[in-house]
Amino acid sequence: MHEIRLEFIDKTIPQPALLAWPRSPDLPLREFLTRFPARVAAPLPVEWLDLPLREFRFIPEPLGSTAVHAMPAPLPDGVAMRSELDDIRTAYSSDLPPARDTPPIPHPPSPIPHPPSPDFPAALTDSEAVALAYAEDLAKIGRYLSNDLSVLVICDKVLAEPLFRHAVDQSNKRPVLENEVADGEGGEGGGMLQREMAGPNTRIVALGRVLAGIKPNQVLVLRHLDTLAGGSAEGPLTQEARLLTEVLYRGQEIPPTLLGFADPSLGLPKVLVDRFAVRIELAGLGRDAVPRLVTRQERARFANFEPETLFKNVSGFNAIQLRNAMRYLSASSQPDTPTAKLMSLIREFKRGSGEEVEIPDVGFNDIGGYEEVKRELFEAIELITGKPPTFNPDGSPYLPRDDPFDRPESDTERDRRRKLAPRGFIFHGPPGTGKTLFAKAIANAMNATIQMVSGPEIMDMWVGKSESNLRRLFAVARRNAPAVIFFDEFDSIAAQRSGSSDGGSRASNAVVAQLLTELDGFRADQDILVIGTTNRLDIIDEALLRPSRFQPIQIPLPDKIARHKIAAIHARTFDAPVDDPYLFELIAEHTDQFNGDEIRAIFQEIARLARQGKPVSAETYGVQIGLVRKRRDERLISHIGGTRRRG
Repeated sequence: MHEIRLEFIDKTIPQPALLAWPRSPDLPLREFLTRFPARVAAPLPVEWLDLPLREFRFIPEPLGSTAVHAMPAPLPDGVAMRSELDDIRTAYSSDLPPARDTPPIPHPPSPIPHPPSPDFPAALTDSEAVALAYAEDLAKIGRYLSNDLSVLVICDKVLAEPLFRHAVDQSNKRPVLENEVADGEGGEGGGMLQREMAGPNTRIVALGRVLAGIKPNQVLVLRHLDTLAGGSAEGPLTQEARLLTEVLYRGQEIPPTLLGFADPSLGLPKVLVDRFAVRIELAGLGRDAVPRLVTRQERARFANFEPETLFKNVSGFNAIQLRNAMRYLSASSQPDTPTAKLMSLIREFKRGSGEEVEIPDVGFNDIGGYEEVKRELFEAIELITGKPPTFNPDGSPYLPRDDPFDRPESDTERDRRRKLAPRGFIFHGPPGTGKTLFAKAIANAMNATIQMVSGPEIMDMWVGKSESNLRRLFAVARRNAPAVIFFDEFDSIAAQRSGSSDGGSRASNAVVAQLLTELDGFRADQDILVIGTTNRLDIIDEALLRPSRFQPIQIPLPDKIARHKIAAIHARTFDAPVDDPYLFELIAEHTDQFNGDEIRAIFQEIARLARQGKPVSAETYGVQIGLVRKRRDERLISHIGGTRRRG
């Protein structure tokens, strides 16, 4: 651990408060000193600036004339996170002198509150929620703008308005809005109707005139850049996109600073995206942000507030969508409501807002047998999360021992573990063997969010849209890590690439290439696992089956021991009458070559008979086994006959 003797430049801030500020030990020293400029007793080695804060011990003390700035030069006023400094003042003292003056800005500064984790705000507006949820991203955008770097933000359209206000507030520039440009061209009082009548070309020409005279302390905010450009990233450039490209690339000695916004569902042509020096994508919410977006009244609705459970149920929401969901939850429940009932309200809200979601509750103890498969998956879970599952492959509880899991993990051990972690699995085998159940159980054991996608859902008729769907999927997973991305019918998007020149083959090849790019783009510190299921491993592209990408795991038909355990699980699930425990042994003996779904069908039908009041005996089970076997044989004969006719 390195020691740094330092003196912060801003004397109005309590030194212990600043040193206690970082919420993440992974924050680089460079970013900390950018936010809170300081002088140090001796020059810092350049390599130290990229090390995380956990590598340092700070010693605050007044320094003499020999002190040097920690960064190459003092940062200009306005670059530091003023709202965070104000927050620290509020938290540690009410008698401190006021903060130093900052450059005038057109909107009142929007403070970004950071309530401690056990506390909840009394009220929270949508604007405050956006500031809380994306605090680090807003700080970055503000610094980029202050240094005359144009920024493109890819986010849901509903976030553009509050994001631009908070971001510009943290820069040293004044905003010029695109609607102000159009109003100025058309006279007073025109409003939206007049701008629409003027047409996009007129608005773009007006933007060009403003860009020609924009001042260094101004930033042009393009909240609707995507619609202004025609709202499509695919195909040839629209007339609007060509004109906008000419305007934005018009030669100037000092290029004007832009802050643009684009919705991921609309997209932008690459030529316009390249006009921006920095691109930031905001997808979903970070795990730590969700509890901070709950008010006291909403917290009181929970009999037992579980941040991890809430996060898993709202993953994929942006800050405003989450606030809408919490308002719905508050209006539809009473104080001290059980968490399970509240989460059902959240899922009901998602369905009402057009968001289809499945929150799996399957555990490994719900899957009978397959001890070898479980053992392999348990090792992968431990490598990804650093913790073993809470039970053993045979279903018995895991009893912690005096082993490495009982002590803090060092940085070296964490890096070594993450290097060994797999990137993904492909579960392959006959239908009905529980491949999907394994994927859901892994997500639960990792305490991760899970995105369940049917392979055909990725594919789109428009060129390039399928790849865009994949990029969006992985972007959400990275922000919500630890996360599991589950592809059912994986062969539909990952089939072997073809040399054919037809459009369908080119589209399929492009999707496989995009998937390879996303897999190779994982960082070691991103706890993301990709799982695919297929009945046709033989048609999966060979590049995906490399050991550094997907690890194939076969889920075969269950053996006798597994069938015995599967029968016991389904008997318990359906509350099917079983008078003699030896009956499970007989069922396992007479269901050879049955898959787990067929065993489930036996107990499902038995439970129906019991519900109708009909007597159930061992002979009843035998009859149901015979019926399932008959249907299976009929399907097999039909399949063989169809194959011979096609041959």
